[in-house]
Amino acid sequence: MRALRGHESAATGTAVLVLGIALTAPLHYGFALALAWLLPTAEFGVVGALLSVLLLATTVLAAGFPWALARTVAQAEGDPDGDTDAAFRGALVGNVGLGVALAGGFAGVQLTTGAILPGVGAGPTLLVAGAIVVIALGQVLVGGLQGARRFTAVGTARTAEVAVKVVLGVGLVALLGAGAAGVGWALLVGAAGAAGGAWWALRDRLPGLRGAVAGARSFAAAAPMAAGTVGFGLIGTLDVLLLGALGHGHGVTFAAVGVYQVAAMLAKAPFLVGSALSEAVFPFIARARGAAEAHGWFVTAFRWVPLALTPVVLVLVVTPETLVGRLFPAEYAGAAGPARVVAIGALGLIAGDMLLKALGARGLAGPAAARLPLAALAEVATMVLLVPGHGATGAAAGFAVGAWVGVLVLGALYVRHHRVGRVRAGVVLRWSVATAVLVALLGAAAVAGAGADLPLIALGLVGYGVLAVRWGVVPAADVARVRDRLVPRIAQTG
Repeated sequence: MRALRGHESAATGTAVLVLGIALTAPLHYGFALALAWLLPTAEFGVVGALLSVLLLATTVLAAGFPWALARTVAQAEGDPDGDTDAAFRGALVGNVGLGVALAGGFAGVQLTTGAILPGVGAGPTLLVAGAIVVIALGQVLVGGLQGARRFTAVGTARTAEVAVKVVLGVGLVALLGAGAAGVGWALLVGAAGAAGGAWWALRDRLPGLRGAVAGARSFAAAAPMAAGTVGFGLIGTLDVLLLGALGHGHGVTFAAVGVYQVAAMLAKAPFLVGSALSEAVFPFIARARGAAEAHGWFVTAFRWVPLALTPVVLVLVVTPETLVGRLFPAEYAGAAGPARVVAIGALGLIAGDMLLKALGARGLAGPAAARLPLAALAEVATMVLLVPGHGATGAAAGFAVGAWVGVLVLGALYVRHHRVGRVRAGVVLRWSVATAVLVALLGAAAVAGAGADLPLIALGLVGYGVLAVRWGVVPAADVARVRDRLVPRIAQTG
Protein backbone atom coordinates (compact mmCIF):
# COMPACT_ATOMS: atom_id res chain seq x y z
CA MET A 1 0.00 0.00 0.00
CA ARG A 2 3.02 2.34 0.25
CA ALA A 3 2.85 2.84 -3.51
CA LEU A 4 -0.44 4.65 -3.02
CA ARG A 5 1.18 7.23 -0.74
CA GLY A 6 4.70 7.70 -2.14
CA HIS A 7 6.10 10.19 -4.66
CA GLU A 8 6.62 8.83 -8.16
CA SER A 9 8.64 9.99 -11.16
CA ALA A 10 7.19 11.16 -14.47
CA ALA A 11 8.16 7.89 -16.16
CA THR A 12 6.57 5.84 -13.39
CA GLY A 13 3.54 8.10 -13.35
CA THR A 14 3.06 7.77 -17.09
CA ALA A 15 3.42 3.99 -16.88
CA VAL A 16 0.94 3.76 -14.01
CA LEU A 17 -1.64 6.03 -15.61
CA VAL A 18 -1.34 4.33 -18.99
CA LEU A 19 -1.67 0.95 -17.24
CA GLY A 20 -4.80 2.32 -15.59
CA ILE A 21 -6.11 3.26 -19.02
CA ALA A 22 -5.27 -0.25 -20.25
CA LEU A 23 -7.36 -1.67 -17.41
CA THR A 24 -10.25 0.77 -17.45
CA ALA A 25 -10.64 1.49 -21.16
CA PRO A 26 -11.81 -2.07 -21.97
CA LEU A 27 -14.21 -1.90 -19.01
CA HIS A 28 -15.43 1.57 -19.94
CA TYR A 29 -16.00 0.71 -23.56
CA GLY A 30 -17.25 -2.73 -22.67
CA PHE A 31 -19.90 -1.02 -20.55
CA ALA A 32 -21.01 1.12 -23.49
CA LEU A 33 -20.85 -1.92 -25.77
CA ALA A 34 -23.04 -3.92 -23.39
CA LEU A 35 -25.56 -1.08 -23.21
CA ALA A 36 -25.60 -0.90 -27.01
CA TRP A 37 -26.56 -4.58 -27.13
CA LEU A 38 -28.98 -4.47 -24.19
CA LEU A 39 -30.88 -1.28 -25.01
CA PRO A 40 -32.85 -0.28 -28.09
CA THR A 41 -30.96 2.15 -30.33
CA ALA A 42 -33.19 5.11 -29.37
CA GLU A 43 -32.83 4.42 -25.62
CA PHE A 44 -29.08 4.04 -26.03
CA GLY A 45 -29.10 7.50 -27.57
CA VAL A 46 -30.86 8.86 -24.48
CA VAL A 47 -28.37 7.13 -22.17
CA GLY A 48 -25.55 8.50 -24.34
CA ALA A 49 -26.87 12.02 -23.81
CA LEU A 50 -27.01 11.33 -20.06
CA LEU A 51 -23.40 10.19 -20.07
CA SER A 52 -22.38 13.27 -22.07
CA VAL A 53 -24.04 15.57 -19.53
CA LEU A 54 -22.16 13.86 -16.72
CA LEU A 55 -18.92 13.99 -18.72
CA LEU A 56 -19.34 17.73 -19.20
CA ALA A 57 -20.06 18.18 -15.49
CA THR A 58 -16.97 16.13 -14.65
CA THR A 59 -14.91 18.31 -16.97
CA VAL A 60 -16.14 21.43 -15.18
CA LEU A 61 -15.49 19.97 -11.74
CA ALA A 62 -12.06 18.59 -12.65
CA ALA A 63 -10.96 21.90 -14.08
CA GLY A 64 -10.25 24.87 -11.86
CA PHE A 65 -10.01 23.95 -8.19
CA PRO A 66 -8.45 20.47 -8.57
CA TRP A 67 -5.81 21.63 -11.05
CA ALA A 68 -5.05 24.76 -9.03
CA LEU A 69 -4.64 22.53 -5.98
CA ALA A 70 -2.43 20.10 -7.92
CA ARG A 71 -0.21 22.99 -8.97
CA THR A 72 0.02 24.32 -5.41
CA VAL A 73 0.87 20.92 -3.96
CA ALA A 74 3.41 20.21 -6.71
CA GLN A 75 5.18 23.50 -6.08
CA ALA A 76 5.34 22.94 -2.31
CA GLU A 77 8.70 21.40 -1.43
CA GLY A 78 8.75 18.84 1.37
CA ASP A 79 5.90 18.65 3.83
CA PRO A 80 2.79 20.77 3.25
CA ASP A 81 2.74 24.13 4.98
CA GLY A 82 -0.13 26.29 6.15
CA ASP A 83 -0.70 27.75 2.69
CA THR A 84 -1.10 24.26 1.25
CA ASP A 85 -3.60 23.35 3.98
CA ALA A 86 -5.58 26.50 3.23
CA ALA A 87 -5.52 25.63 -0.48
CA PHE A 88 -6.91 22.17 0.32
CA ARG A 89 -9.77 23.64 2.31
CA GLY A 90 -10.47 26.30 -0.28
CA ALA A 91 -10.54 23.76 -3.10
CA LEU A 92 -12.91 21.49 -1.17
CA VAL A 93 -15.30 24.29 -0.30
CA GLY A 94 -15.18 25.85 -3.75
CA ASN A 95 -15.49 22.69 -5.81
CA VAL A 96 -18.18 21.04 -3.71
CA GLY A 97 -20.09 24.32 -3.72
CA LEU A 98 -19.77 24.44 -7.50
CA GLY A 99 -20.95 20.83 -7.72
CA VAL A 100 -24.02 21.59 -5.61
CA ALA A 101 -24.83 24.57 -7.84
CA LEU A 102 -24.44 22.52 -11.03
CA ALA A 103 -26.48 19.63 -9.63
CA GLY A 104 -29.22 21.98 -8.45
CA GLY A 105 -29.35 23.80 -11.78
CA PHE A 106 -29.42 20.57 -13.75
CA ALA A 107 -32.14 19.03 -11.59
CA GLY A 108 -34.22 22.22 -11.63
CA VAL A 109 -34.18 22.54 -15.41
CA GLN A 110 -34.65 18.83 -16.08
CA LEU A 111 -37.48 18.30 -13.59
CA THR A 112 -39.42 21.33 -14.78
CA THR A 113 -38.82 21.14 -18.54
CA GLY A 114 -37.21 17.80 -19.40
CA ALA A 115 -35.18 19.66 -22.01
CA ILE A 116 -31.73 18.31 -21.09
CA LEU A 117 -32.55 14.58 -21.07
CA PRO A 118 -35.85 14.09 -22.94
CA GLY A 119 -37.92 11.25 -21.57
CA VAL A 120 -35.84 10.82 -18.40
CA GLY A 121 -37.88 10.97 -15.20
CA ALA A 122 -37.23 12.26 -11.70
CA GLY A 123 -35.35 9.17 -10.48
CA PRO A 124 -32.48 9.20 -12.99
CA THR A 125 -32.37 13.00 -12.81
CA LEU A 126 -31.79 13.01 -9.05
CA LEU A 127 -29.26 10.18 -9.32
CA VAL A 128 -27.22 12.13 -11.87
CA ALA A 129 -27.47 15.26 -9.71
CA GLY A 130 -26.18 13.29 -6.72
CA ALA A 131 -23.33 11.87 -8.81
CA ILE A 132 -22.32 15.42 -9.80
CA VAL A 133 -21.92 16.42 -6.14
CA VAL A 134 -19.90 13.31 -5.30
CA ILE A 135 -17.68 13.84 -8.34
CA ALA A 136 -17.02 17.40 -7.15
CA LEU A 137 -15.56 16.03 -3.92
CA GLY A 138 -13.63 13.23 -5.60
CA GLN A 139 -11.99 15.47 -8.16
CA VAL A 140 -10.45 17.69 -5.47
CA LEU A 141 -8.96 14.62 -3.79
CA VAL A 142 -7.60 13.40 -7.12
CA GLY A 143 -6.10 16.85 -7.70
CA GLY A 144 -4.27 16.56 -4.40
CA LEU A 145 -2.96 13.12 -5.35
CA GLN A 146 -1.87 14.44 -8.73
CA GLY A 147 0.11 17.28 -7.22
CA ALA A 148 1.68 14.93 -4.67
CA ARG A 149 2.76 12.66 -7.53
CA ARG A 150 0.79 9.70 -6.17
CA PHE A 151 -0.07 8.40 -9.61
CA THR A 152 -0.73 4.85 -8.45
CA ALA A 153 -3.46 6.14 -6.17
CA VAL A 154 -4.94 8.20 -9.01
CA GLY A 155 -5.02 5.14 -11.26
CA THR A 156 -6.46 2.96 -8.50
CA ALA A 157 -9.30 5.39 -7.78
CA ARG A 158 -10.22 5.64 -11.44
CA THR A 159 -10.05 1.89 -11.93
CA ALA A 160 -12.33 1.32 -8.94
CA GLU A 161 -14.85 3.85 -10.28
CA VAL A 162 -15.07 2.21 -13.69
CA ALA A 163 -15.17 -1.34 -12.29
CA VAL A 164 -18.03 -0.53 -9.92
CA LYS A 165 -19.91 1.35 -12.64
CA VAL A 166 -19.63 -1.51 -15.11
CA VAL A 167 -20.55 -4.34 -12.78
CA LEU A 168 -23.46 -2.54 -11.15
CA GLY A 169 -24.72 -0.87 -14.33
CA VAL A 170 -24.73 -3.98 -16.49
CA GLY A 171 -26.30 -5.98 -13.69
CA LEU A 172 -29.12 -3.50 -13.15
CA VAL A 173 -29.84 -3.07 -16.85
CA ALA A 174 -29.49 -6.72 -17.86
CA LEU A 175 -31.10 -8.41 -14.87
CA LEU A 176 -33.68 -5.84 -13.76
CA GLY A 177 -34.28 -3.91 -16.97
CA ALA A 178 -33.56 -0.70 -15.06
CA GLY A 179 -32.57 1.32 -18.15
CA ALA A 180 -31.52 4.91 -17.48
CA ALA A 181 -32.21 4.58 -13.76
CA GLY A 182 -29.83 1.63 -13.53
CA VAL A 183 -27.14 3.61 -15.31
CA GLY A 184 -27.75 6.50 -12.90
CA TRP A 185 -27.28 4.28 -9.83
CA ALA A 186 -24.10 2.82 -11.33
CA LEU A 187 -22.64 6.27 -11.95
CA LEU A 188 -23.46 7.46 -8.43
CA VAL A 189 -22.04 4.42 -6.64
CA GLY A 190 -18.95 4.38 -8.88
CA ALA A 191 -18.24 8.05 -8.14
CA ALA A 192 -18.62 7.39 -4.41
CA GLY A 193 -16.16 4.49 -4.60
CA ALA A 194 -13.58 6.62 -6.40
CA ALA A 195 -13.93 9.47 -3.92
CA GLY A 196 -13.56 7.06 -1.00
CA GLY A 197 -10.44 5.49 -2.46
CA ALA A 198 -8.86 8.88 -3.17
CA TRP A 199 -9.59 10.05 0.38
CA TRP A 200 -7.95 6.95 1.85
CA ALA A 201 -4.79 7.41 -0.25
CA LEU A 202 -4.54 11.13 0.60
CA ARG A 203 -5.61 11.04 4.23
CA ASP A 204 -2.10 11.76 5.55
CA ARG A 205 -2.00 15.03 3.59
CA LEU A 206 -5.53 16.23 4.29
CA PRO A 207 -5.75 19.15 6.73
CA GLY A 208 -8.19 19.38 9.60
CA LEU A 209 -11.59 20.92 9.00
CA ARG A 210 -10.74 23.92 11.14
CA GLY A 211 -8.25 26.43 9.91
CA ALA A 212 -7.63 29.04 7.26
CA VAL A 213 -9.47 28.67 3.96
CA ALA A 214 -7.93 30.06 0.79
CA GLY A 215 -10.70 32.28 -0.45
CA ALA A 216 -10.17 34.89 -3.14
CA ARG A 217 -6.66 33.63 -3.74
CA SER A 218 -7.97 30.13 -4.41
CA PHE A 219 -10.71 31.44 -6.69
CA ALA A 220 -8.20 33.56 -8.60
CA ALA A 221 -5.97 30.55 -9.18
CA ALA A 222 -8.90 28.33 -10.13
CA ALA A 223 -10.82 30.63 -12.45
CA PRO A 224 -8.43 30.64 -15.45
CA MET A 225 -7.89 26.88 -15.29
CA ALA A 226 -11.62 26.29 -14.91
CA ALA A 227 -12.51 28.53 -17.84
CA GLY A 228 -9.88 26.95 -20.07
CA THR A 229 -10.70 23.35 -19.20
CA VAL A 230 -14.45 23.90 -19.40
CA GLY A 231 -14.04 25.54 -22.79
CA PHE A 232 -11.96 22.60 -23.90
CA GLY A 233 -14.49 20.17 -22.44
CA LEU A 234 -17.22 21.80 -24.48
CA ILE A 235 -15.24 21.08 -27.64
CA GLY A 236 -15.26 17.39 -26.74
CA THR A 237 -18.97 17.10 -25.92
CA LEU A 238 -20.89 19.65 -27.98
CA ASP A 239 -21.09 17.31 -30.95
CA VAL A 240 -23.13 14.75 -28.99
CA LEU A 241 -25.15 17.28 -27.01
CA LEU A 242 -26.16 19.45 -29.98
CA LEU A 243 -26.69 16.82 -32.67
CA GLY A 244 -30.26 16.07 -31.61
CA ALA A 245 -31.21 19.74 -31.15
CA LEU A 246 -29.73 20.95 -34.44
CA GLY A 247 -30.97 17.93 -36.35
CA HIS A 248 -34.52 18.07 -35.02
CA GLY A 249 -36.81 18.43 -37.99
CA HIS A 250 -34.08 17.28 -40.37
CA GLY A 251 -34.35 13.54 -39.84
CA VAL A 252 -31.99 13.21 -36.87
CA THR A 253 -33.73 10.88 -34.41
CA PHE A 254 -32.68 9.51 -31.02
CA ALA A 255 -31.60 6.38 -32.90
CA ALA A 256 -29.30 8.52 -35.08
CA VAL A 257 -27.88 10.11 -31.93
CA GLY A 258 -27.25 6.61 -30.58
CA VAL A 259 -25.36 5.65 -33.75
CA TYR A 260 -23.27 8.80 -33.50
CA GLN A 261 -22.60 8.09 -29.84
CA VAL A 262 -20.99 4.82 -30.90
CA ALA A 263 -18.84 6.62 -33.48
CA ALA A 264 -17.74 9.25 -30.96
CA MET A 265 -17.06 6.72 -28.21
CA LEU A 266 -14.92 4.56 -30.48
CA ALA A 267 -12.98 7.31 -32.24
CA LYS A 268 -12.27 9.38 -29.12
CA ALA A 269 -10.80 6.42 -27.24
CA PRO A 270 -7.13 7.40 -27.92
CA PHE A 271 -7.77 10.65 -26.05
CA LEU A 272 -7.75 8.70 -22.78
CA VAL A 273 -4.12 7.69 -23.31
CA GLY A 274 -3.11 11.20 -24.32
CA SER A 275 -4.77 12.61 -21.22
CA ALA A 276 -2.83 10.16 -19.05
CA LEU A 277 0.44 11.33 -20.61
CA SER A 278 -0.30 15.00 -19.98
CA GLU A 279 -1.45 14.35 -16.41
CA ALA A 280 1.76 12.50 -15.61
CA VAL A 281 4.01 15.41 -16.58
CA PHE A 282 1.77 18.21 -15.23
CA PRO A 283 3.38 18.42 -11.76
CA PHE A 284 6.87 18.37 -13.28
CA ILE A 285 6.02 21.21 -15.65
CA ALA A 286 4.54 23.13 -12.71
CA ARG A 287 7.75 22.70 -10.69
CA ALA A 288 10.10 23.54 -13.59
CA ARG A 289 12.60 26.33 -12.90
CA GLY A 290 12.22 27.93 -16.28
CA ALA A 291 10.59 27.77 -19.70
CA ALA A 292 13.33 25.55 -21.13
CA GLU A 293 12.95 22.91 -18.42
CA ALA A 294 9.15 23.07 -18.67
CA HIS A 295 9.31 22.60 -22.43
CA GLY A 296 11.56 19.60 -21.96
CA TRP A 297 8.93 17.91 -19.80
CA PHE A 298 6.23 18.83 -22.31
CA VAL A 299 8.17 17.23 -25.16
CA THR A 300 8.64 14.11 -23.06
CA ALA A 301 4.89 13.53 -23.24
CA PHE A 302 4.01 15.20 -26.55
CA ARG A 303 6.41 13.17 -28.69
CA TRP A 304 4.24 10.10 -28.13
CA VAL A 305 1.37 11.73 -30.03
CA PRO A 306 3.01 11.13 -33.43
CA LEU A 307 4.98 8.08 -32.30
CA ALA A 308 2.23 6.01 -30.67
CA LEU A 309 -1.20 7.67 -30.86
CA THR A 310 -1.21 8.70 -34.52
CA PRO A 311 -0.90 5.06 -35.71
CA VAL A 312 -3.91 4.13 -33.58
CA VAL A 313 -5.89 7.05 -34.96
CA LEU A 314 -4.99 5.97 -38.51
CA VAL A 315 -6.57 2.57 -37.83
CA LEU A 316 -9.81 4.37 -36.95
CA VAL A 317 -9.59 6.66 -39.99
CA VAL A 318 -8.82 4.00 -42.59
CA THR A 319 -10.60 0.88 -41.29
CA PRO A 320 -13.37 1.85 -38.83
CA GLU A 321 -15.70 -0.80 -40.29
CA THR A 322 -13.46 -3.52 -38.86
CA LEU A 323 -14.12 -2.38 -35.28
CA VAL A 324 -17.71 -1.20 -35.67
CA GLY A 325 -18.79 -4.38 -37.45
CA ARG A 326 -17.24 -6.66 -34.85
CA LEU A 327 -18.10 -4.78 -31.67
CA PHE A 328 -21.64 -3.46 -32.22
CA PRO A 329 -24.99 -4.72 -33.48
CA ALA A 330 -25.77 -4.38 -37.17
CA GLU A 331 -27.96 -1.30 -36.64
CA TYR A 332 -24.83 0.68 -35.71
CA ALA A 333 -23.05 0.03 -39.02
CA GLY A 334 -23.64 3.66 -39.99
CA ALA A 335 -21.21 4.76 -37.24
CA ALA A 336 -18.19 3.91 -39.41
CA GLY A 337 -18.47 7.01 -41.60
CA PRO A 338 -18.66 9.60 -38.80
CA ALA A 339 -15.99 7.68 -36.85
CA ARG A 340 -13.43 8.51 -39.54
CA VAL A 341 -13.98 12.24 -39.11
CA VAL A 342 -14.21 12.06 -35.32
CA ALA A 343 -10.87 10.22 -35.19
CA ILE A 344 -9.19 13.10 -37.04
CA GLY A 345 -10.66 15.48 -34.50
CA ALA A 346 -9.59 13.23 -31.62
CA LEU A 347 -5.95 13.66 -32.61
CA GLY A 348 -6.40 17.41 -32.36
CA LEU A 349 -8.17 16.99 -29.02
CA ILE A 350 -5.16 15.07 -27.67
CA ALA A 351 -2.70 17.75 -28.79
CA GLY A 352 -4.91 20.55 -27.48
CA ASP A 353 -5.32 18.87 -24.10
CA MET A 354 -1.55 18.58 -23.70
CA LEU A 355 -1.04 22.21 -24.67
CA LEU A 356 -3.76 23.42 -22.31
CA LYS A 357 -2.40 21.52 -19.32
CA ALA A 358 1.16 22.62 -20.02
CA LEU A 359 0.05 26.27 -20.24
CA GLY A 360 -1.96 25.90 -17.05
CA ALA A 361 1.00 24.42 -15.23
CA ARG A 362 3.07 27.46 -16.24
CA GLY A 363 0.46 29.96 -15.02
CA LEU A 364 -0.85 30.76 -18.51
CA ALA A 365 -4.33 29.32 -18.10
CA GLY A 366 -5.93 32.76 -18.33
CA PRO A 367 -4.63 33.64 -21.81
CA ALA A 368 -5.42 30.09 -22.93
CA ALA A 369 -9.00 30.34 -21.66
CA ALA A 370 -9.47 33.64 -23.48
CA ARG A 371 -8.65 31.96 -26.81
CA LEU A 372 -10.62 28.71 -26.50
CA PRO A 373 -14.08 30.25 -27.18
CA LEU A 374 -12.89 30.66 -30.77
CA ALA A 375 -12.62 26.89 -31.06
CA ALA A 376 -16.04 26.26 -29.50
CA LEU A 377 -17.58 28.90 -31.75
CA ALA A 378 -16.00 27.31 -34.81
CA GLU A 379 -17.41 23.92 -33.76
CA VAL A 380 -20.94 25.25 -33.24
CA ALA A 381 -20.88 27.24 -36.47
CA THR A 382 -19.76 24.19 -38.45
CA MET A 383 -22.50 22.06 -36.89
CA VAL A 384 -25.16 24.70 -37.59
CA LEU A 385 -24.13 24.69 -41.24
CA LEU A 386 -23.69 20.94 -41.75
CA VAL A 387 -25.95 19.01 -39.37
CA PRO A 388 -29.26 19.89 -41.10
CA GLY A 389 -28.00 18.48 -44.39
CA HIS A 390 -25.51 15.83 -43.30
CA GLY A 391 -26.66 14.71 -39.86
CA ALA A 392 -24.08 12.81 -37.85
CA THR A 393 -21.30 13.49 -40.35
CA GLY A 394 -21.91 17.23 -39.89
CA ALA A 395 -21.56 16.83 -36.11
CA ALA A 396 -18.31 14.91 -36.61
CA ALA A 397 -16.99 17.65 -38.89
CA GLY A 398 -17.90 20.28 -36.30
CA PHE A 399 -16.00 18.40 -33.62
CA ALA A 400 -12.93 18.04 -35.85
CA VAL A 401 -12.93 21.72 -36.77
CA GLY A 402 -13.33 22.80 -33.14
CA ALA A 403 -10.55 20.49 -31.94
CA TRP A 404 -8.00 21.66 -34.50
CA VAL A 405 -8.88 25.34 -34.11
CA GLY A 406 -8.14 24.77 -30.42
CA VAL A 407 -4.72 23.37 -31.33
CA LEU A 408 -3.98 26.41 -33.48
CA VAL A 409 -4.87 29.02 -30.85
CA LEU A 410 -3.20 27.16 -27.97
CA GLY A 411 -0.15 26.29 -30.04
CA ALA A 412 0.34 29.92 -31.00
CA LEU A 413 0.23 30.90 -27.33
CA TYR A 414 2.63 28.14 -26.33
CA VAL A 415 5.19 29.14 -28.97
CA ARG A 416 5.11 32.74 -27.74
CA HIS A 417 6.30 31.67 -24.28
CA HIS A 418 8.63 28.76 -25.09
CA ARG A 419 11.56 28.33 -27.41
CA VAL A 420 10.48 25.40 -29.56
CA GLY A 421 13.16 23.55 -31.47
CA ARG A 422 12.88 21.68 -34.74
CA VAL A 423 12.72 17.95 -35.27
CA ARG A 424 15.55 16.70 -37.48
CA ALA A 425 14.52 16.21 -41.10
CA GLY A 426 15.91 12.67 -41.11
CA VAL A 427 13.70 11.67 -38.20
CA VAL A 428 10.64 13.17 -39.87
CA LEU A 429 11.43 11.34 -43.12
CA ARG A 430 11.92 7.96 -41.42
CA TRP A 431 8.72 8.41 -39.41
CA SER A 432 6.84 9.32 -42.59
CA VAL A 433 8.06 6.20 -44.38
CA ALA A 434 7.11 3.95 -41.44
CA THR A 435 3.70 5.61 -41.31
CA ALA A 436 3.24 5.18 -45.07
CA VAL A 437 3.89 1.45 -44.69
CA LEU A 438 1.22 1.32 -42.00
CA VAL A 439 -1.30 3.24 -44.14
CA ALA A 440 -0.67 0.96 -47.11
CA LEU A 441 -1.41 -2.15 -45.05
CA LEU A 442 -4.46 -0.51 -43.47
CA GLY A 443 -5.73 0.31 -46.98
CA ALA A 444 -5.26 -3.32 -47.94
CA ALA A 445 -7.19 -4.35 -44.83
CA ALA A 446 -10.08 -2.07 -45.77
CA VAL A 447 -10.28 -3.69 -49.22
CA ALA A 448 -9.74 -7.27 -47.98
CA GLY A 449 -12.81 -7.28 -45.77
CA ALA A 450 -13.65 -9.60 -42.87
CA GLY A 451 -11.19 -12.40 -42.25
CA ALA A 452 -8.03 -10.85 -43.65
CA ASP A 453 -8.50 -7.33 -42.25
CA LEU A 454 -7.42 -7.97 -38.67
CA PRO A 455 -4.16 -9.76 -39.59
CA LEU A 456 -3.29 -6.94 -42.00
CA ILE A 457 -3.99 -4.29 -39.35
CA ALA A 458 -1.84 -6.17 -36.82
CA LEU A 459 0.93 -6.55 -39.41
CA GLY A 460 0.80 -2.84 -40.16
CA LEU A 461 1.07 -1.83 -36.51
CA VAL A 462 3.87 -4.30 -35.76
CA GLY A 463 5.73 -3.29 -38.91
CA TYR A 464 5.43 0.38 -38.01
CA GLY A 465 6.74 -0.30 -34.51
CA VAL A 466 9.71 -2.31 -35.74
CA LEU A 467 10.66 0.31 -38.32
CA ALA A 468 10.27 3.17 -35.82
CA VAL A 469 12.58 1.44 -33.33
CA ARG A 470 15.15 0.18 -35.85
CA TRP A 471 15.38 3.56 -37.61
CA GLY A 472 15.82 5.51 -34.40
CA VAL A 473 12.47 7.31 -34.61
CA VAL A 474 11.73 6.22 -31.04
CA PRO A 475 14.43 7.80 -28.80
CA ALA A 476 17.17 5.33 -27.90
CA ALA A 477 16.85 6.26 -24.21
CA ASP A 478 13.21 5.16 -24.20
CA VAL A 479 14.04 1.90 -25.96
CA ALA A 480 16.81 1.21 -23.43
CA ARG A 481 14.52 2.03 -20.53
CA VAL A 482 11.90 -0.45 -21.72
CA ARG A 483 14.55 -3.10 -22.41
CA ASP A 484 16.11 -2.67 -18.98
CA ARG A 485 12.74 -3.12 -17.33
CA LEU A 486 11.60 -6.08 -19.40
CA VAL A 487 14.79 -8.17 -19.58
CA PRO A 488 15.12 -8.74 -15.79
CA ARG A 489 11.45 -9.69 -15.55
CA ILE A 490 11.72 -12.12 -18.45
CA ALA A 491 14.82 -13.64 -16.83
CA GLN A 492 13.00 -14.01 -13.53
CA THR A 493 9.99 -15.72 -15.09
CA GLY A 494 12.27 -17.97 -17.14
